[in-house]
Amino acid sequence: MEALMKRATTWSGIGLLMLTILYLIFPQKILLSLVLTFLVTFYQLGMRLVVGNVIEPRLKLDQDCRWFRVTAGEQRLYRLLKVRKWKSFLPTYSPEKYDLRRRSLPQLIQTMIAAEFDHELMFILTYLPLILIVPFGDPAIFISTSVIVSLIELPFIILQRYNRARLQRLLRRRERRQRMK
Repeated sequence: MEALMKRATTWSGIGLLMLTILYLIFPQKILLSLVLTFLVTFYQLGMRLVVGNVIEPRLKLDQDCRWFRVTAGEQRLYRLLKVRKWKSFLPTYSPEKYDLRRRSLPQLIQTMIAAEFDHELMFILTYLPLILIVPFGDPAIFISTSVIVSLIELPFIILQRYNRARLQRLLRRRERRQRMK
């Protein structure tokens, strides 16, 4: 998944560069539309690479922080959304990070907290291209793409919170058993 994301980002960047040069030579509206499309695509893909590969490794997040607590109401919502049935269909960017044979339960929980934060940050940063409305106009394109792409982040946020709550319960049970021995 990571290699695919890097290739897609690279190709969208190359497309952006080529189309920008073409637009500078032949300033046509259709070329401007293509430049903006490739610009937003390059931004959306590149931003995700930066968040996941540059920002996430530097994060020191507290798993006891109130933001990361999953409430009972939230768990009811996840049952209503039937997360258990669809969660396995979502791709994993770095599957090795979630391998219980390589990582302890506390490490895995910390990884899930970082991944949740990543997706929440990406959700917010997805709306940054809205500033392009000012110089280029055409708000419908920028608003619709930002909304659609941000909605892609929601299942990943839900998945991290759903799975982490389950693993935290498992960890608490293990710790109780250890204390009873």
